[in-house]
This record gives sequence, structure tokens and C-alpha cells, in this order.
Amino acid sequence: MAKKNYKEMAEKILKLAGGKENIISVTHCLTRLRFNVRDKSLINKEELEKISGVLGLQWSGEQLQVIIGQDVGNVYEEFCILANVPEKEIINENLDGNLMKTKEKLTLKGIVNKVIDAVGACISPIQNVIIFAGIIKIITAALGPSVLNIFPESSDVMRILNIAGDTGFYFLPVFVAYAGSKKFGCNTPLALLIAGILLSPSLIEIINAGETFSVYGIPMTLTSYGNSFLPMVLITWVMAYIEKQLVKIIPNSLKSLLLPLSLMLIMLPLALCVLGPIGTWLGEIIATVIVELHKVAGPLTIAIIAALWSLLVATGMHHALIAIAVSYISSIGYDDSILIGAIICFYAMMAIDLAYLIKAKNAEDRVTASSSLITLAFGGISEPSIFGILLKNKRALINIMIGGFIGGFYAGIMNVYIYFPATGNIFGALGYAGKAGSFTNGVIASALAFVVAFGISMITGFDDNKKISFKRK
Repeated sequence: MAKKNYKEMAEKILKLAGGKENIISVTHCLTRLRFNVRDKSLINKEELEKISGVLGLQWSGEQLQVIIGQDVGNVYEEFCILANVPEKEIINENLDGNLMKTKEKLTLKGIVNKVIDAVGACISPIQNVIIFAGIIKIITAALGPSVLNIFPESSDVMRILNIAGDTGFYFLPVFVAYAGSKKFGCNTPLALLIAGILLSPSLIEIINAGETFSVYGIPMTLTSYGNSFLPMVLITWVMAYIEKQLVKIIPNSLKSLLLPLSLMLIMLPLALCVLGPIGTWLGEIIATVIVELHKVAGPLTIAIIAALWSLLVATGMHHALIAIAVSYISSIGYDDSILIGAIICFYAMMAIDLAYLIKAKNAEDRVTASSSLITLAFGGISEPSIFGILLKNKRALINIMIGGFIGGFYAGIMNVYIYFPATGNIFGALGYAGKAGSFTNGVIASALAFVVAFGISMITGFDDNKKISFKRK
């Protein structure tokens, strides 16, 4: 998109979103313009989707996300100017939290959407940490005695790489505390303090010694929180609610003293005796369910995930699954289903992008395909491919499902594992590194998905102008 068109595109989006009077706040991520509005009925969704350069729309809780791709930053700048909204609002997601509150009917669908939104908001800001730690662990495994044998385990190089990789996972509660505080609106430094308490060497000594311990007379479950994800999600969620109630009760003249003191005194027993253990148990239950599902369904588990992963990303449900997989790797050292299916799907998606580029009948299709392929292959961002190609062509969606299913089924048969959360790009197969057999078969599974999806697409072509009606569930 040329520079001169950013303002025009922003004007159209703003107009169809109900005008600047309807905008509460606006921010953006790598591919999406995200804003909250006062009145959803003023949004013309059908016309918004027709704007050139808009790849799709998605509601996430009360937030409308306009999927644009790599040009979103330029559109965002123009949008802020037109809507008279300062760009600094991107720093604080909860700035207009009170304006967004509306009474909604409590439904199962609504609850599921809110849970997915919360988990996604807690994992998205820390993905760089997870990816870094995963890549470092991959490099360490490759350089060590079990693979290339370049450095012995006792060398300084291996020791510092192990420290860096382990730190990224072990201090996961600290990173989640930061993300959770931003999502739910609690005090960030105090949330980080609670995470620090959970990982305190003194607390770890008590847990390792198996001592009976209580907080204000309430028995504390002896649980280790290193590498955990769900406990801090629950803690920051409850902490935000309690903080808001304390703000209403404590006089303004005493807030600076009593608010942090009262909040921490309340949260200590809740975090250590209630929410932390619940989060840990939930993680263990989920891990057990996945293990049992894998035992029952066998290779079909990975095949189904690989076939449906693009749709899971489109609905936003993938965030919750990634969180489960990360917790799974942290607890037992590997994931045998979720991330394997995701990576296999990414390779099938690259094949679809490449075939679509070769089959493109006009300049617009070539630009869409090339930008989607580059963004996915090197940036690990799949939304342009999903909303720009897959959900606009039934044949493309069918082809990626076939390729993903076949690649996933092979990975299931060969007992492929993911040992580290790798990037969702061309280097995603490095996540299989850990055992030689798993890596080799993981690469074969990914290649199989690519070849099948590409071959079918080249033979059958694509259904032009047959857009799929797709709604977020």
C-alpha cells in the first residue's frame, strides 16, 4: 500500500466504525488495528471488510480488531490523528476500562470468549521471552554432546546458554504478572512483587523441606511455581478486583500508604493458599486430559490440531492452547500434540501462500500472496495468510486442512515431540530438536504437509471470489 493511501484507509475505517465520537481508545499490534467503541451497533462490519487492505475483522471481548497486516502502524498513526486520540494510549490498555463496562447477559459463549481473551492477553506480550528462551535451548541442545558435540556440558558457553534459556521459563510467573496486570488493571509493581514471593528462595526452601506452613493460620499448599503460567493469571485477575474495591473504600489522603499495604496483606493468603494452588491444579488437570486424549485418539490428535489450527488462530482460541502447551513443556519437558500441530499447519500454510502466488491471475493477488508468504515465513505472523487467502478461498482452506492432517498423522505415528516453543515461521521445525528421531520425523512431517498442500493447490487451483462466511465463536 502506498504511503498516500494510509490516510484514506484510516478515514474509511473511522467512518464505518461510527466516527470519532464512537471511539473510546485505540491501539495496535503487529497486524491489527484494535479499538474499543461506545456503541457496537454503529459499526458497519460488512463495509469494513470490503475496504482495500483490510484482511478481516475479529471481536475480542469488547475490542474490535481490524486485521491489516504489516502496514498497520502507518494506518494507526493516521487513525489516531483523525479520531483525535493520542497515540500514548497504546501504553495502557486499561485507560478507558470504566467506559467499556456494560451489563451483558451471562452465557457460556460469553464466558468462554472472556477466558480466551484473558489468556491471550497474558501470553501475547511475553511471547518474545518464550521464543528467545526456546531458541536458546535449541542452540544449547545442538552445540552439546548429544548432537554436534562442539562444547562439553561443563564449558562456560554451555553454562551461560543454559542459564539464559532456563531463566526465560523459570521466571515465567514474573512475565505473566506484568502482562496480567496490564490486562486486568491491577498495580504492576505489586503484581511483580507477588510473583517474586512465589519464586522466593526462602519459600522454595520451605516447599523442598516439606515443612508445614501457614499464612495467617491458613495452611499453605506446598507447591513450586517456577515455570508456571496459570497461577499468576488467576492472581492478577483477582488482585485487580480487590484493588478496585479498596480504591473505593480508602480515603484519598491515605491511599499512598494504605492501598499497597492492604492489597498485599489480602493477596498473600489468597495467592499462596488459594489461587496459586488452584492454578497449579488446573494446569495438571489440563495436562492429564491432553495425555489421555493422546492415548485414546493416538495420531489423530495431532492430525486434527494441524488440520484446524488456522481456524483456531482466526477465532483467537490458539492463545489458550499455546498457554497450555507452554505449561506442559515447563512441567514434563515436552509437548506431544498442540505445538506439533501448529508448526505442521504453518508449513502447510506457507505452501498455500506459494501456490497462490504462482497461480495468481492479477497484481493484487500476487501482492497479497507474496506479502503473506514473507510475513509468515520470516515474521511468523499468520493472520495475513489466514484472512487474506484461506478464509477467502474455500479450496485453499480445504487444501491446508488436507496437508495439515496428513503431516500431523505422520507425526503422531512416529511419536514426534516438541521440546521447546519455537517460532511459527520457516525455522519452526527447530522446535523438534531434542532427540534425533523426533527431529528427523518432525521435519519429515512438516515437509509432508508442505508438499501435499502445495501439490493439491497446484493441481486444483483456487476458488476465486468465493469468500467463506466465518464468524468468531
